[in-house]
Parts: sequence; structure tokens; C-alpha cells
Amino acid sequence: LKDKTVKGVAWSGIDNVAQFAVTFVVSIVLARLLSPDDYGLIGIIAIFTAVCTVIINGGFTTALIRKKDATDEDYNTAFIVNLVLSLLLYAVIFLCSPLIADFFRREELVALTQVSSLGMVIGAFALVQQTRLTKRIDFKTQAKITLVASVCSGAVGIAMAVTGFGVWALVGQTLSSQKLRTALLWFYNRWMPKFRFSKTSFHELFGFGW
Repeated sequence: LKDKTVKGVAWSGIDNVAQFAVTFVVSIVLARLLSPDDYGLIGIIAIFTAVCTVIINGGFTTALIRKKDATDEDYNTAFIVNLVLSLLLYAVIFLCSPLIADFFRREELVALTQVSSLGMVIGAFALVQQTRLTKRIDFKTQAKITLVASVCSGAVGIAMAVTGFGVWALVGQTLSSQKLRTALLWFYNRWMPKFRFSKTSFHELFGFGW
């Protein structure tokens, strides 16, 4: 366990450094191709999605990592809660997008909000999968997934910016990163949810996670 933990910490550090390096390079390139206004629009949307993401997680991932004898029932319950909350909150943001656009007096925020907020739903599919890797102290796999997703999504964002998509390049970069990362987490985990909800698991996980 000691050896596994040391390797896990090392790979976690590599993951952070690699992600920062790729993000830094891609951000510099995109900053030359896009305007501050483009970043401002995405920043507005990020205010709402960041709050929703915290609610979707609900502390369930932390509760699962803390629980030594987490069962398949616990994982299934957490997966269902994360997914249902993401769909509900996405529906709320989708319906409220015209109000957001009116408040900031930017009509383009309607479509941008509705599309970019899909990332919350995509991310909900990845929460339990990443938690399972974390419980196994498998940061090596997580580092590989992060690196591949960051490089590929960065290429997508730059390609879209070069071809004149403007602010949508940032949306494309974010969504492609989340899609690829989620797909790879499912591929490497080989865990499939059975959609079984347990009230006992819910109360236990929520009791700590909230």
C-alpha cells in the first residue's frame, strides 16, 4: 500500500503539471485568435455551471472515497443521483437562458448557455468512474486520460478558432474535453451501472457528502 501510495502521489503530480502545461500553451494560442469579449461570454456562463456542478456532485464522490467498504449499490446510487441532478439542473439553465441573455443584454448567450451547459450532463457520467480509479489509487490512468483529453480538445479549440468559429471554439474545446475524458474513464474502468437506487446508501452518502 505504501509503494502504491507513493506512485499514486507521483502520478497525481505528473497529472497536474501536464494538464497545466497543455492548458497554458493552448490558452496562449487561443488568446491570440479570440477576443476578450469571447472569454467574457464564457466566463458569464461559467458562473452558473460552476455552482450547478457542485450541486450535482453533492459530495457523493468524497463520501464514496471515504467509505472503506463501498458496495456496488453505493456506486449505483451515487451515479443515479448525479445523473438525475445534472439533467434537472440542465433543464433549469436551458429554460432560464433567455433570462440570462436579457440580464446581460447579450442575445448570443441563449445558444451559448444551452449548448455549453451540456458539459454538466457529460461530466455527471464521469464522476463515479473517476471515483473508482481514485479509490484504487490509480492516478497513472487518470493522468493519461487527462493528458489525452487536454491535447485533443486543445487541438479542436485551436482548429475551430482558426476557421472562424469565434467564441464557439471555447465551447467546442470544453465539450470535446469532457466527452473524451468521460469516454476514456468508462473504457478503462469497465464498470457499468445497474440503475439500482438504495435509500439506505443515499442517506449514508448524502449525510457525509452534503
